[in-house]
Amino acid sequence: MTFTIDPQFQDLGFAVHLGMLDFTVGVRPSDDELQGTMKNGAELRLEELMGEAASTDPVIANVRAAFKVCGKDPSRYRPSSEALTRRVIAGKGLYLVNNVVDCGNLVSLMTGIPVGCYDAAKIEGDIRLTIGEAGEEYAGIGRGKINLEGLPVMHDGIGPFGTPFSDSARTNIDEATTKITFVLYGLNIDIAHVEAAAEIADTLITSFCAPAH
Repeated sequence: MTFTIDPQFQDLGFAVHLGMLDFTVGVRPSDDELQGTMKNGAELRLEELMGEAASTDPVIANVRAAFKVCGKDPSRYRPSSEALTRRVIAGKGLYLVNNVVDCGNLVSLMTGIPVGCYDAAKIEGDIRLTIGEAGEEYAGIGRGKINLEGLPVMHDGIGPFGTPFSDSARTNIDEATTKITFVLYGLNIDIAHVEAAAEIADTLITSFCAPAH
């Protein structure tokens, strides 16, 4: 599998630093320790924001700016990290899906970087990050059809499967998943911040998502 970034991003005036990590995992419900870590992470994030809106976070603001340059209104199509942060600010806490997705959401909340967790076995061929074209869509997880035009989009040999807005149902993580591709969408974000987020992701996935023996 090779990964490429569409050259058109070079003309848009912002940096693209994509983090891509591969893990072997065991998918199961999040245990009490992970749920406690999620709760602590949410509380820390609230302290950082000091009552300000999610969009005031510099990382989220930069991703929003990238969305706008690509052609998507970030107030209608919010980066996934912003949507998670708004949810926590509203007092709803993070969703509980499974240990892998929950770790991904925690990384996104803590760093402000949109994250994608994909079942590697459901990805075919090479991967390319590009910008969605008119008429492109896919079935989002719990969202129905998503209009991909103007969004940064991950493609494989079959078609689009992920965005920093919402991931596709085609490559979702389920109990049969054993290998994942974990993506940090560093759009308009300093590479050092993406590297730090990758270290957090590695720690969480290794700690809470190892295959059962």
